Amino acid sequence: MPRKVTPAQYKRMVDAYNRKQKQAVDKYNREVKAHNRKVDRAINDYNREERTHNARVRSNQKRLNAEIARLNRQRSTTRYVTVQTSTIALHTAYSHVDEQSELWNERGQELAELAEAETANSAHVANTLLGETSAAEEIEETSLTDELSALSLDLHNRWEGALFAINPRNPDAARHFCTSAREVIVELINMKAPDAAVLQAKPNCKRGPDGKAVARREKIGYLLDLNGADYEALGDFVETNVNDVMNLFSQFNRGTHGTAGRFDVPTLRTIKHRVEDSIRFLSTLVQGSSR
Repeated sequence: MPRKVTPAQYKRMVDAYNRKQKQAVDKYNREVKAHNRKVDRAINDYNREERTHNARVRSNQKRLNAEIARLNRQRSTTRYVTVQTSTIALHTAYSHVDEQSELWNERGQELAELAEAETANSAHVANTLLGETSAAEEIEETSLTDELSALSLDLHNRWEGALFAINPRNPDAARHFCTSAREVIVELINMKAPDAAVLQAKPNCKRGPDGKAVARREKIGYLLDLNGADYEALGDFVETNVNDVMNLFSQFNRGTHGTAGRFDVPTLRTIKHRVEDSIRFLSTLVQGSSR
């Protein structure tokens, strides 16, 4: 049998119920508002990142187009023909990346964006050596921070040694710098793509000139596969990019000891920047292979 209540008790019960209802409604509205604020922040963050990304892409495209336009104005010279030819080959390899990257996954597109900057760096070096880019146009000094130390303290120390050697007053700067930098590039690739691992994944892969060691292009393909971005055009670009830097080492050696004469400080910095960013590019590829 229902309990009898007085009018005053009934009013208190109704008031308590209404308070609970109001509290529940207020709590729901607060949660909805908090959720909407989070959604708005996420949308704003995404739009801000998208605008930043698009601005960076436009900047990279503008820089690459400007450097290639400068390079196309150059006359062929025997002095730097290797550098010119190498840069043109790299630009051709990047063109294939650019044509196909829209169909790639997110990781592939990230690496394609970095490839564009690498191509612009290569053209900038060629223009600097050919005298088309003045010291006033010199790009900002850069430095590797923890990219190498996070992967290998030994590689970090080798790079520090390379930087210590690259001094215009050092008569043996080229040999010291090139030897250390070349070792860093080679070891970066071998670190996550040793012969044994590549052979296990692809027993019939191509070998190097000695017929024993795994070809570098196969190692690059292996690394890209670990990144989830084993696109042929991208692999060809990475291989061509490494060759471009190696060709620059040869030119650098001739510049210090040969008929080209010593490079001035702005040119040394440009060469250092090119090698440095190439190492950073490979570090990104190697770090991505650990995903």
